[in-house]
Parts: sequence; C-alpha cells; structure tokens
Amino acid sequence: MKTIISCSLAGLTLLANAANAGGMEGYGIPSNVSLYAGASAGMANHDGACSAANVSSNCDDSASGYKVFAGAKIAPQTGNYIVTPGVVMPAAALPTLGVEAGYMDLGGGSSDGKAGRTNIYDAKSSSDLSASYLAGVGYMQVAPRTELLGKAGVAFWKQNGKREVPQDTDLNIETSNSGTGLLLGGGAQYKINENLSVRGEYEHVFGTAKDTPYESDAGLYSLGAVFSTL
Repeated sequence: MKTIISCSLAGLTLLANAANAGGMEGYGIPSNVSLYAGASAGMANHDGACSAANVSSNCDDSASGYKVFAGAKIAPQTGNYIVTPGVVMPAAALPTLGVEAGYMDLGGGSSDGKAGRTNIYDAKSSSDLSASYLAGVGYMQVAPRTELLGKAGVAFWKQNGKREVPQDTDLNIETSNSGTGLLLGGGAQYKINENLSVRGEYEHVFGTAKDTPYESDAGLYSLGAVFSTL
C-alpha cells in the first residue's frame, strides 16, 4: 500500500508539471491522451465477519473506506469521422476509453456469534479487507463538464479474519487470505476546471475470501478529487 501511495504522489507531481506546461506532448504522449491520479473516501461494506460467525447477531458490515488511483484516458481524435454502412458520425461522439489502477481499503466488519462443539461460548468474529485493482474505464459526456463512467476489471483482494472466544482462548483463530475477483463500478465525474474534477462512484468486488468462512462480496461508495493533464 505504501508503494502505491508513493507512486500516486510521484504521479501527481508529474501531472502538475505537465499541466503547467500545457499537456503531455513534451513527453512524447499524443495530445488526445491524458494522465490522471486521485483519491476518494466514503462508505465500504462487506459481510465476511457476519458469514463467518456461527449463529451471528449484532452484525456490523459497514465502515469507512478510501482509495487512491491513477490512470490514462484516450479521447477520440477531434476532426475525424467514423464511417459505417449505416451512418457517418464524428469521432468525438464516441466514448472516451482508458485504463486505471488503484488501491482500495474496504474497511472492516464484525459480528457476535457462538463457538465450541455445542455453541456454548460467546465469540466475536471480525474481518478486514483491502484490494488492489486494474480496470478498463469508459467515459461518456452527458452534459457540459459532466461525464458518466463505467469500469470493469480484476481486483486482487487481501482479507484478514479473526475469531476471539474469551471463555476458551484455545478456540481463537486468526487467518489471512488473498485472491482475485471481478470488479465492476460506475459513477459520474464533474470537471471543475481543465485539470481538476470531482468524482463520485460505486465499486463492487465479487467473491472476496472465496472458499473460506469469510466469503462475501464487497462494495465502496466514494467521493473524491481527480487531477489530470487535460
């Protein structure tokens, strides 16, 4: 996570320099390609702890979450036209496509349950979840300064689980799991000026902690800022 955050900060410095210089052409990048980085925070949820607890109660599956991310957008070349058998349209009418990588903290959850062969002991289960991801992103402008976005990709999740049984510490369990899952997301982005936008989105990771007692889907509602070269 520290490496991803450090790279994001370095990327923001590069983007600031490029934006002040008027774009990325001086770095050999075409004028219709922009780079961006940003950070968001919001509400995360996953019910892995609730799934793991036996006869669960007092389930708390929501917590604060955040993410840092960076990517590239490739806009259709203005002035060009797309010719099909049925229609001729300006290339600028096509969606903007891109790729994005990031790190998501998906928070923690907890639940009360029972443990022991006859479920006679009170137990507390907890689960913490995070994920790095790589996704393709599509953008469609729907109003001046406003565009909708959708993404699909793969999430590389890591989940830490714990069960605590105060009445019999021999039943305490700590686990660590990792794997991959499908990531889908969508949202909207509003451009404040040429280089700064506000983004709100929801992302859903499928099948975290798969094949373990903590298996569940996870989601993150977030609002944040995006700094780009265009």
